[in-house]
Amino acid sequence: MDQGKKSPDLVQARAEVVRLRAEIQHHDRLYYQDASPEITDAQYDSLDRRLQDLEALYPELVDADSPTAAVGADTDSRFSNAPHSRPMLSLANSYELAEVEAFDARLRKDLGARLEREALSYTVEPKMDGVALAVRYTDGKLVMGLTRGDGKNGDVITNNAATFREIPSVLAADWADKFPTAGVSSFEVRGEAYLSLSRFQTLNVERETEGLEQLANPRNATAGTLKTLDSEEVRRRQLSVFFYQLFPLQAGAGVEPEAAHEFPDHITEMAAIEALGLPTNSFLREAVDAAELETHLVELEGLRTSLDYQIDGAVIKVNSRDLQNLVGFTAKAPRWGLAFKFAAEEAVTRLREITLQVGRTGVITPVAELEPVALAGSTVSRATLHNWDEMERKDIRIGDQVVVVKGGDIIPKVLRVLVEQRTGDEVQVPQPAECPVCGEPTSRAEDEVALRCLNPLCPAVLAGRLRHFASRNACDIEGLGGRSIDLFLETKMVQGPGDLFRLKQDVVAALPGWGDKSADRLMQSLAQAKARPWAAKVFALGIPQVGVSTALTLARNFKNMAALRQATAEGLADLPDIGPIVGETIVAFFASEGGAELVADLNDVKFFRDEEDLPPPEVVVTGDNWFAGKVFVLTGTMESMTRDAARKEIEALGGKVTGSVSKKTDCLVAGAKAGSKLTKAEKLGLEILDEESFIKRLAANQPDGE
Repeated sequence: MDQGKKSPDLVQARAEVVRLRAEIQHHDRLYYQDASPEITDAQYDSLDRRLQDLEALYPELVDADSPTAAVGADTDSRFSNAPHSRPMLSLANSYELAEVEAFDARLRKDLGARLEREALSYTVEPKMDGVALAVRYTDGKLVMGLTRGDGKNGDVITNNAATFREIPSVLAADWADKFPTAGVSSFEVRGEAYLSLSRFQTLNVERETEGLEQLANPRNATAGTLKTLDSEEVRRRQLSVFFYQLFPLQAGAGVEPEAAHEFPDHITEMAAIEALGLPTNSFLREAVDAAELETHLVELEGLRTSLDYQIDGAVIKVNSRDLQNLVGFTAKAPRWGLAFKFAAEEAVTRLREITLQVGRTGVITPVAELEPVALAGSTVSRATLHNWDEMERKDIRIGDQVVVVKGGDIIPKVLRVLVEQRTGDEVQVPQPAECPVCGEPTSRAEDEVALRCLNPLCPAVLAGRLRHFASRNACDIEGLGGRSIDLFLETKMVQGPGDLFRLKQDVVAALPGWGDKSADRLMQSLAQAKARPWAAKVFALGIPQVGVSTALTLARNFKNMAALRQATAEGLADLPDIGPIVGETIVAFFASEGGAELVADLNDVKFFRDEEDLPPPEVVVTGDNWFAGKVFVLTGTMESMTRDAARKEIEALGGKVTGSVSKKTDCLVAGAKAGSKLTKAEKLGLEILDEESFIKRLAANQPDGE
């Protein structure tokens, strides 16, 4: 095709690539950071594959920052960060047995003559529907727990990992004998954290009794629990884990860690993990070809509903370590592994009623009330219908026999109607002209499918806004559950977030279900909410399309609420993870009557205080300031201060702190047990300060220093 014919196609492809990248990044934030996915894995993979196809067809559109070249990130600014000992990658997904056959055929072709000397075999294990977890031991003692993060760096959650009953704080004395080579002093084991279905159900019964919101599903509950700051609450949740990968971090004299890692195959590796006293999944099968793979996949899928934990597929790996090393990796995934996703389970039931839910942004969502039916290991009695366009497209009516599907951990939905089973008594539900809660007229923008209630005082909107405001990633207000919010609204004590800070302890204590102690805890939590980080306060506003990550970006670029409200759509569009659509949404929120009133009310109760919300100024020291303009990296453990405190000191003196060492780095601050970053800094010839030298530099650059 010549350039003249290709250009129009290229223009169209570029527009689609931009749209797909934005959409995939949006769903990445929902899944990894907010733990609230809104599409199934299959739908996500469809978007990802379409983007891969376009980038392959038009190489000029390939970008190093594309989601196709990156691993999803679940980082949380409230936790310190640490590098992974080696990248934590994801597996490529497949949904058809034909793709498994193609995977086997590709490997046999790539390995070629090597297979004459070594037979090819695979392992099959359950694909847990949980959250990735890495745990490190030194001298037999638990020293670190890490989340996946962005695959290169993870959040340090050591205290939370230590609450797992299956993760011993100290290993048996002979632990080092489990490795193929002697002298291993430190190792890492990786696995998947999960919440058992039985424990999930128990927790929801307890939360209902306490008037708290129900946990949405086990996977989201696991993700949220791992990011809980209170380790005792993590312990109470009783998370579990299955491990599947083991490798040393330090080996004996003359032995490289990589050599010590060379278990001959994955089956031997799993046996070593179990011998260490760490939990592994009992389902581990070996297959020699695609036919045996299919047999084990069918077997595992048949066990799915009998398990006390959620799985959404199977993990297929080349068993031999040598063959794994020969096959290698892509930028995003190992070529020797494959995640086979099971089809979403389906069930047939009757749609008894259609109810309407009003969310915190006023969106009115139709919900199917179903005759209870067993589906994917739980009983389903409700399913989302999304919107009226979807209802009309599927021709969904009250009284219909419907097929319900539950893909992964997503809320069940109606897949299709069994039209042939209609009796003529089914009833269509028209799009409502009035809000079902407050009775105000509904509205629908030309470019949206969502129907909305625009009344900012609608009780449902207020309740949703208050739940969001009190949530963990926002103000983290303990004791403010759904029932409490409903009570405050019913008694007219609260009409918006600002009113929470006007509550009086004695008045709250006199309410039904309250008392002096619970009211006192609420008052303390409300006082702490005013001291929440600036980014958490931005997230608490509930700006449409602004999740935790975007709120953090805004907090880093705008010093306080006054500055943020003056932002332009053009300026916002240039910031990472925002773009033009989200930028316009943010500006529209602050320009709206409801947004302006919310901010004004929160200002009135001193929730936003400029002197507290200011990030560290670029330069606060006059005279000779050694830190100003330099780029620093912090590594290792510091005794006199936390790394976060050191970062704040550097930034207050005009320096910048980044997470990785490069030629642009001016100085590495190395605490105890500094690792690969120190090695890289030495190779690059960078200036390196130990903790004592760093403290002296800080003292010399303070306003009253010499």
